[in-house]
Amino acid sequence: MMRSSMRLARFAPGVLAILTFAAPAARADVLGRALRLVDAPGAGAASPAPAPTPPSSSAPPPEQVPDLSAWAGESRATSLPELLKTAINQAPALANARIDIAIAEAQIQQTWARNDYLVRAQLQGQRAVQPGRGTVTDVNASVDLTRMLPSGGTFGLHVDSIYGNIADSPFGDIENGTTWISDVTATINQPLLRNRGSRIFDANEAKASLTRDVDVLARRLAAIQTVQNVISAYWDLVLAERQIGITQASLDLARERLRVTTIGTDGGKTARSEIPAVLQIIATREEDVLNGELAVLNASIALRRAAGMQIGGGELGLRIPTDLDAREQALDLAGLTERAYAASPELAELAKQDASAQIDLAVTENDLLPQLDAALSIGPTGSSPNADKLAGLPRGAPFPSGSFQGAWKDLVELNAVTVVGSLTFTQSIGRNDVYGKQKQFREQRRKLVVNAFDLRANIAQTMARGVAQIELAKRRVALSQQAIDLANQNIKIETDRFNLGRSTNFDVLNRLEDLRQAELRKAQALVDWHKAEVVVQALTGDILPMYGIAVQ
Repeated sequence: MMRSSMRLARFAPGVLAILTFAAPAARADVLGRALRLVDAPGAGAASPAPAPTPPSSSAPPPEQVPDLSAWAGESRATSLPELLKTAINQAPALANARIDIAIAEAQIQQTWARNDYLVRAQLQGQRAVQPGRGTVTDVNASVDLTRMLPSGGTFGLHVDSIYGNIADSPFGDIENGTTWISDVTATINQPLLRNRGSRIFDANEAKASLTRDVDVLARRLAAIQTVQNVISAYWDLVLAERQIGITQASLDLARERLRVTTIGTDGGKTARSEIPAVLQIIATREEDVLNGELAVLNASIALRRAAGMQIGGGELGLRIPTDLDAREQALDLAGLTERAYAASPELAELAKQDASAQIDLAVTENDLLPQLDAALSIGPTGSSPNADKLAGLPRGAPFPSGSFQGAWKDLVELNAVTVVGSLTFTQSIGRNDVYGKQKQFREQRRKLVVNAFDLRANIAQTMARGVAQIELAKRRVALSQQAIDLANQNIKIETDRFNLGRSTNFDVLNRLEDLRQAELRKAQALVDWHKAEVVVQALTGDILPMYGIAVQ
């Protein structure tokens, strides 16, 4: 009995510390009665501790530590669909992906310039006083229309009109007069070897389209990753809430144990030495609850960050009422892996990059050909006065004056038609730049093959781990549920033994702790199950349609 009293006396300061920890008013009466039992005469050491000095009336009241909700704000109730909708609308990764797609489409539009018509107009004039000839005035107006052809060539149309005037010539009317010359020429330049064909003509647009496709795939990948991160953070918050709920339930059981023990002590049925063990576990559970509240707050902040929600004073806590239960379904690892290969945006991106490298390689191989260009131009020429009129003039007759209409009339009558053709050959000796580019693009394609192999292996590894985690989580849930059932049985057995005086509160509380740990393990296993399912759904591409999210 003396040893028991000494143990109680040593525990008394710890009990006072528990009261100082600020026990709520709801349990103040039970704790007060327990402490009075511990401090009662004969329960402590031989010399009772002196009564504490009452505080002075002038002393300031103890400072109250604010609760987390005082600055974190009231927890806002939300749901997974609401979180996903917010994330899709506000996630920076998706916003950047949309901008990248718009930039790629603008780059595609830039390549359409090859189909544009180029119009060039020019007006030139000069006036000169030439000794021995008089005043000479020349004006030239021309318009050129040019367009590239899908075959790689160029079509051009040239129209000009030249005005010439000689005045004050010492030869008199023999040279004085006006001359108009009009010309219309159609020209075609066509490469016969290098740069020939629509594949080279459309190469830039094809590459720009592949870049746009890569950006679209990147946006889909960003959406999958965003949704996966939000759902993972969502289940982390669910787990934190479930853990604090389990710990709070364990705390309530410990308080009930204290109440029952206090009643038994009052009736003389239970030894007073059974109370400190309960008080210790209550203090420990209160600390666990406080840590759990912080864990919930941290999980809420992480979820807000993943979903793109506001984070600030009064906008921190979230509350998610949900069910942790998971449903079993058959998993075919081989089939899931093949689906993951087919749905992988990363593999599709590599395929697009390989197609772009093939275009670069084809253009480079075309550059190895010699340059052989054919050119043909044809067009009539009209003048006023024309050569026939000048040839028929008698000696000494005045020089006839021409007109603009006369020049064009002569052109329409096709009195003079000019046809010019040419064939130009160009070849570089050595062509080291072309061979270097060709080697570069071939090595880039080899690198893409290596990256695709490594990516497929990574997908298979991640899928295998996800399926294994699901299967393991199923077994963990079953085993933890079995542990919960056995813990409840052991609590009843240990409580009965305590009532018969064959056990202590320490043993009963250990059984209660076994129950809490089993429930925590089950909650963790269920959350791991859900998070592993999200990994599998993200790999197979089912995660977006499953939650009603459409990404173009």
